[in-house]
Amino acid sequence: MSEKSLTPYLLTFGPVLLVGAFLMWPASDAVGSRGTQSLVDGADTLMPLLIAAFLGTTMILGGLYLLISEMMENTGGIQKQLLGIASMLVIVSMVSFTFGLGSNVFIVNEYDRVLDADNEVTDDGPAYVDEADRTDTLENGFDTGATVWQMSPVTWGLSLILIGLVSYMMRKPEEAMDFVLPALMPVGTMFLSVPIINNPALFQTLFPLTLLAHIIVGGLMLAGMIEVPGSSQDVETTADA
Repeated sequence: MSEKSLTPYLLTFGPVLLVGAFLMWPASDAVGSRGTQSLVDGADTLMPLLIAAFLGTTMILGGLYLLISEMMENTGGIQKQLLGIASMLVIVSMVSFTFGLGSNVFIVNEYDRVLDADNEVTDDGPAYVDEADRTDTLENGFDTGATVWQMSPVTWGLSLILIGLVSYMMRKPEEAMDFVLPALMPVGTMFLSVPIINNPALFQTLFPLTLLAHIIVGGLMLAGMIEVPGSSQDVETTADA
């Protein structure tokens, strides 16, 4: 399995990049002028974190998308339809994260741009009327990105629930390792509850735990301890048992 698919590698190493960037991110629980200013204050060192966060997010959600695709090859009917919805939710999550990260990139790139004294649009960027105009623009960009970002735990969590549900439907758990993929259902439920509960401290706890769940799945797949439900290896293992 691990020699034929990128899935376990993406699920294992993607969260490492993302959680590292998340733990060092200055505006993870800030909004408005406070959130914008926190990015401005750390702008000189933020670009590596932005790159790591984007690569990590792409790897994780790409790994989930590949996992869904592999599961879809081994099923049909309502199970395949549920996986189709899960893949759509993964794509929406990726768009949300990209939009949120893009708003942060905008702030990093614009906070020190030289103001145009003549209020004319120039080749090197937009012309702001004054410093207050630029500050207001940056805050609006930050808050817009944060608004889109708010729904990503819901779409991501729902995709995990559907993956766990379909894996359970495809193969009823009999051994300890058989519960790993179905365990994504409670993980996804906790993650999607974050916007509903609206507790930043809870997000600070649940987000790393959700990433840890991806690492566990990817690591066990790399070790050959779990397989994609319905795969040829899975069928052979079931037959031997």
